[in-house]
Amino acid sequence: MNQNTVRILARASYYVHPQEVGRLSEQAITDEIWMPAVVLSVKYSEYGLSHVAEALEHFALKDDVYSDDFNATVVLQSVRGLDTSAIAERLKKGNTIRSVYARDVASNDFLPSGPYFIQGKTIHQAWKLYEDDLDAFVIPIIPDDVYKPENFSVLQAVSTEGSFRSIAVPSRLYSELTTDKPLAGVRVSIKDNYDLKGIRTTMMNRAYNELYPPRESTADYIRKLIDLGAIIVGKTKMSAFASAEEPTDQWIDYHCPFNPRGDKYQTPSCSSTGAGASLAGYSWLDHSIGTDTSGSIRLPAAWCGLFALRTSYGAASRRGVVPSCNEFDTIGSLHRSLEGAKQLVMCSLALPRLPEPFHYPKRIVYPLDFFPQEDADQQAMTEEFVKIVERYLDVKRVCISIKDKWALSPPREAGGKGLEEYLAMSAVWPMYYDTYHTFDQFREDYLARFGKEAFVSPYMRKRWSLAIPFTKEERAKGVAEMNVFRSWFAKHIMGADNKTVTNAVMIMPFGAASPKYRDDHNNIVGSFSIFYLPAVLQLPQLIIPVGQKPYDSRISGLKEYMPVVSSFMGAKGSDKVLINLAEAVLKKANWPTEVSTGRYAFKLGQNVRNVDDTSCLKSNKSRLAESCSGKRVSPADSAVSVPNMEAEMD
Repeated sequence: MNQNTVRILARASYYVHPQEVGRLSEQAITDEIWMPAVVLSVKYSEYGLSHVAEALEHFALKDDVYSDDFNATVVLQSVRGLDTSAIAERLKKGNTIRSVYARDVASNDFLPSGPYFIQGKTIHQAWKLYEDDLDAFVIPIIPDDVYKPENFSVLQAVSTEGSFRSIAVPSRLYSELTTDKPLAGVRVSIKDNYDLKGIRTTMMNRAYNELYPPRESTADYIRKLIDLGAIIVGKTKMSAFASAEEPTDQWIDYHCPFNPRGDKYQTPSCSSTGAGASLAGYSWLDHSIGTDTSGSIRLPAAWCGLFALRTSYGAASRRGVVPSCNEFDTIGSLHRSLEGAKQLVMCSLALPRLPEPFHYPKRIVYPLDFFPQEDADQQAMTEEFVKIVERYLDVKRVCISIKDKWALSPPREAGGKGLEEYLAMSAVWPMYYDTYHTFDQFREDYLARFGKEAFVSPYMRKRWSLAIPFTKEERAKGVAEMNVFRSWFAKHIMGADNKTVTNAVMIMPFGAASPKYRDDHNNIVGSFSIFYLPAVLQLPQLIIPVGQKPYDSRISGLKEYMPVVSSFMGAKGSDKVLINLAEAVLKKANWPTEVSTGRYAFKLGQNVRNVDDTSCLKSNKSRLAESCSGKRVSPADSAVSVPNMEAEMD
C-alpha cells in the first residue's frame, strides 16, 4: 500500500480507499494530501446550521467511522438547479466549518451522506483502521471496487505503534438495508479455509502458503454474503489445516490469537480460533464465519462466550472451502446476539420455510448419556436453563439414554452389537481418511517444486500417521454405519416433523468449566467426545451462552470469569427453529440474548449464573416503550462416543 493512502487524524487513523466515488464541482484548496470532509445532501434552499448539526448528531449515533475530525470541511451535494452558494455562506458563519464545496449531481447519483476524504476534485471513502491487538487475523483485506466487490487485495497497514495489523472498516453510513441487500454494511470476518478472489488461502501452514498463489475465485457462501451486502474485512486465523491444535505449544507456524475473556490467557480453542477471538473482542465486527466438522465453530464459541450455529449439513454450498471431512463439514457462524444470528442465517442459508401457523415442538429431550455434567456449577447453570425452556414450552423434559434405547430396539444392520461397539470406527474412518487424503496433492506439489517434504506440525504429523492405514473401503463402511445410526436416531430419538420442523429439541451439554491457560502443555492424542454427535448425525446445533463461572487466575491474580454455555440440537433443517426458540425462551425469562465484548460476556450478577438479569429486564422494557412510541427497534466424554482416538475439532 502506498503510505499516502493512510491518513492519521486526531481521533483515529484511516485508510483512504483509492477508488474515486464522486467529484466536486470545483477544485478543493488545501495543503493536506487527503482532506477529511462530510458530505451532506441538500434538497431545499433553507438548509442551515441547525440541519448540519442534526445530520452530524445522527452520524455520531449511527457510525463509528465518523468523528468531529471530519467537520471542518463540508461538501453540499444537491440536485442540479439548486443554488447552494447562499447555503455555503450561512454555514461558514458557524465556528466549526472552515470550507464548503458544492457537488451538483443527478438525483440518482447522490453519495450517501457521511465522512469522506477529498483530494483535488475527487471524493474517496473513509475506512477506519482498528488494531488487531488480539492477533486474530491472518490477512486483512480491502475490496478493489467498493461497489462491485469481486476482487480483493491485502491491506498493508499496521497500528500506529507498529505492533499489530490494522483492519479497515467502511462507514456504516455508506450502506442502507434493502430487501435485496439485507446484510448491507454488515461487517464479517471469514476463516482462512474459505477462498477469496485475489487473496491467499494459507491453511495456516507456511509450506501451503509458500506453494499456492492467491485464489482466482471466491467461495460460494462468501460470494452469497457479499451479494447480500456484507462487507468482508479479513481472514481470521485458524489452527493448521483446520485441525484441533491448541495454543500455544501446538501452534508452530503462526501464533495463536488471544481470547479476550477473563484474564486474556485462556485458550480460544481450536480451528475457528481467530473467528471466536475477534468477535468476542471487537465491537466493530458484526459476525464471524467459520466451518464446523466436529466442533470447530462450537468450541471457540464456548470458550469465547458467543452464540454459534453449526448449520444443518448441506444448508449452504461448500464449494471454495478447503475440506476436512466431506461427511461432517458444514458452514458455521458466530454471533454476539440471537438477533444478529437471525439476521445472517435467515437470508443466507437454504432452509425450509417454517410452516404457517408455526408451533414449537412440545418435547424436550434430556440425554442421560451426557448428563449430569461433572462440574457441579456448570450443571447448576444448565439446570436453570433447562427449567426456563420447560416453562416456555409448558412441558417437562424427557430423560432418555440413547445407548439404552438402542439396546432395546437396535436396527437389524447392527447385528446385535451395542451402540458403542457398532459405532467404534464409524466416524474415525471417514474423518481420518479425508483429513489425510485431502492434502495428497499438496504434498505431491510441494515435493515436486521444492524437492523436499512439506513441513507440518507434530500434531498434524501424528494425525496423518494414524490415517495412513485406513482404506477407501473402510471409509465407505463407516459412512454406511453412520447412515444406519442417523435413520435409527430420527425414528427413535428425534426427527423431522411437518408442523414443527423438528419433533423435539435436545438439550446438549457443551464447553468446559475449568480454566485452560494458553501456556499449558497439550497432549497430541485425545479422544472423540460429545462434540461428534451432531456431526455424525449431520444435525444443526446452537451454542447458547447462559452464565459465567469464577476462577482464581494464576495470570492476573484476580477472580476472573469464564463463559458457560448450553446448547440446542434439532432435526436437520431446524436451524431457524433453534434460533427463534432460544430467543423466545431467553426473552421470556428476562435472560440476556446478547453478549458483550471484552473481559466479561455478561454484566456480573448475584445468582447461580453470575449474570445480572436486571439489565436485561430494563432493556426489554425500553424496547417495549420504543415500540409503543413508534421508534424503530432495530464436557465429559460421551457414553456413545468413541474412545482412544485423537480428537479433531474441525
